[in-house]
Amino acid sequence: MNESNRRTLFLVLCVVALLHTGAHISQSFVNYPNWHLIDARSFPAYHWGITIRAGIFLALPRVLEVAIGMALLRFRPKGIDRWVVLVGLGLALCALLSTVLISRPIHRQLDIQSNKPELLSRLMATDWIRNVLEFFRAALYVWVQSRLINNRRAFGEGVV
Repeated sequence: MNESNRRTLFLVLCVVALLHTGAHISQSFVNYPNWHLIDARSFPAYHWGITIRAGIFLALPRVLEVAIGMALLRFRPKGIDRWVVLVGLGLALCALLSTVLISRPIHRQLDIQSNKPELLSRLMATDWIRNVLEFFRAALYVWVQSRLINNRRAFGEGVV
């Protein structure tokens, strides 16, 4: 794989990670805090519908991000240290584990018990684990992209 394709692959990784971060922020700070406003009888149907969409807009990008990150371990562009890819992958995998081991069980309880305040509180409190991981991962990728842009300027390469 040539250098241009390697850089494009890294850019795609960053785009997918930032898309995922944005979707997660929307869930965390827009949707979850308002779930208590939904009638308990209609919540299970609402939750089922949103769970399917979360799979598309949250789980699928996460899996794609991990796959691209694994490819980047083999086809890393110049100027991007191996540790950057490893830390990004580690943060993504830790967030995935948090989802599987902490958030999904709470969501399963929400399916059964509806939107009880104690479940919603636990979901929002434990979601901070993923939020911190998401924020660090996004900051890492933005920082690396800014370094790449600044290095291009330093070497007199064209800047768009």
